[in-house]
Amino acid sequence: MPYTTYLVEKGSSLSFVAEAKPPTVTMPRIKALLTGSLPGFIDVVRNLNSPTLMEDNVITRAKAAGKRIIFYGDETWVKLFPKHFVEYDGTTSFFVSDYTEVDNNVTRHLDKVLKRQDWDMLILHYLGLDHIGHISGPSSPLVGHKLSEMDSILMKIHTALLAEERDPLLPSLLVLCGDHGMSEAGGHGASSMEEVNTALVLVSSAFERKPGDVRHPTRVQQTDLAATLSIGLGLPIPKSNTGGLMFPVVEGRPMREQLRFLHLNTVQLSKLLQENVPSYNKGPRPAPAQCPAGAEQQG
Repeated sequence: MPYTTYLVEKGSSLSFVAEAKPPTVTMPRIKALLTGSLPGFIDVVRNLNSPTLMEDNVITRAKAAGKRIIFYGDETWVKLFPKHFVEYDGTTSFFVSDYTEVDNNVTRHLDKVLKRQDWDMLILHYLGLDHIGHISGPSSPLVGHKLSEMDSILMKIHTALLAEERDPLLPSLLVLCGDHGMSEAGGHGASSMEEVNTALVLVSSAFERKPGDVRHPTRVQQTDLAATLSIGLGLPIPKSNTGGLMFPVVEGRPMREQLRFLHLNTVQLSKLLQENVPSYNKGPRPAPAQCPAGAEQQG
């Protein structure tokens, strides 16, 4: 993936290794990414027939704020968010042997939708790479070609977003992520390192780097994305979010803004604690700091 590699190593991007908690299957991981909470193993059963997501989440908040959202890809999203998209085209993940048409069905929309200006969020969920892993494992010779295909798609999207940017104070954001990893045997759902480690790359001109600025991937929790996206989009953080703001995203902002963003996250987490831990209390207010006698003369 030469274009993606360039963005990660030298481009305007921030890269992370996001840890997914078990169960590492699609529907619970989508929920974790968008609610910031930890789904339970009952969601493994629901993964086969996903019900509407009632829990507070980034997509519902974005729609309520008037964001126009378009989706193409894994139909799990359409089941979780049946009335949230102004346009959608879902593809079934049932036919695991198909790793071509499932992706072509997503890509065929790109040329037209990237030229349009009637949307605020575009979500694409490609299935082909996952299907190849299930068929012949992550070391399959088919993987290289599929990664090359994904790289060219990412380049198409990124260059189109850059061409449409008008206001440097309102840059676009491209999020590249995996919902789960894959074991050497080609499966996922458990807690091996290969299954829980996922790629997460944020690409935006807001993350412009100076020559010599070397950035190494930071380890975060997959649940941290919900709070980070909410703050970046100017939305309330989902009520059940347990994740923290991914601080490198706001590190370049003025200190006052950094503190405000952290405060928003802290207030939300504090409310969550109050509602779910009966014994929770703020504790006694600390006494004002006292200056030791004579210290003021010691300067």
